[in-house]
Amino acid sequence: MAIELKIGTRGTRSELLYTFTQDFLDDHGIRRAGSVRSEDSVAYTVACYVVKTKYGFMCSLNRGDVLTYMGDGIWDLRVAKENKLTDEEEEKPWL
Repeated sequence: MAIELKIGTRGTRSELLYTFTQDFLDDHGIRRAGSVRSEDSVAYTVACYVVKTKYGFMCSLNRGDVLTYMGDGIWDLRVAKENKLTDEEEEKPWL
C-alpha cells in the first residue's frame, strides 16, 4: 500500500519529519541540505532543509516553519514567527 500525500496536508517541519521518512519527503520536494553552525553568544547547529515552492527553492532553518502541500512536489512555506521584544520589555529586569 502506497502512502499518499494529500493536497492541503499541513504541519510544522518537525511534525512532517516525524510523520514521514526522509526518503519520502525527498521525493515530494523537501530535502535536507546540511546544517548551519551559529557562533553568536551561544553556539548551536541548525538543520537546513530546501523546500520546493511555486517561487523556486527556499531554505527552511526553523523547525517551527509551517509547510502546506500544494501538489506535484510543491509546498507553501511560512516562516515561523520570532518572538520580538518591544523596547519596554527589553528594559524590564528579569525576575
